[in-house]
Amino acid sequence: MQSMNATIAAQGAMFLLPDPVTCFRSASYAQKQIFHLSDNASLLVLDWITSGRSSMGEEWVFARYHSTNDVWVDGERIAKDVMLLEEPGTNTPILPARSMGDRLAPYSCYATVILWGPLVQSIIEKFTSEYDQISVFKAKIPSEIIWSLSPLTSKGGAIVRVAGKETETVKRWLGEALVMIQDIVGIDVYRNAFLS
Repeated sequence: MQSMNATIAAQGAMFLLPDPVTCFRSASYAQKQIFHLSDNASLLVLDWITSGRSSMGEEWVFARYHSTNDVWVDGERIAKDVMLLEEPGTNTPILPARSMGDRLAPYSCYATVILWGPLVQSIIEKFTSEYDQISVFKAKIPSEIIWSLSPLTSKGGAIVRVAGKETETVKRWLGEALVMIQDIVGIDVYRNAFLS
């Protein structure tokens, strides 16, 4: 179990931009991240997972992945985002059991981006503008990448969820979508997160 408990003071900021979690065969991974912010603090959390070590034939063969992101602003919880991936236990009489790979196909990388605060407001507005222009239609072939946007509160903030057929496709998409953070975190941090 990996645990993080962070406090971001007034006018402070935290940009958490790790590499994606990549689990090996039969691995069981859990993380819990808690963020306590002042009202005018800023936060960008990237939490993402790949299907596994595909070069070794390990795709969606880990036992369990459990990630929790808890965001509090001035003592009020504004988000609790949980992702739980595990192989099914016993078969239910209603539905036949499907492997994790079958349930998550055709995508091999899933990402969640949590955004809050004045330093990322322009990014939230960009996402909102682009999302408002998306048309939903049935496609015969799944897209290389799909994404959604959910507002956090009436005061602001957003959660973006992304799924892609390839990790590099998701990484490239995130790099383009979050390019404005270069001005905040610097070009070297940005390049290390999305271009290396």
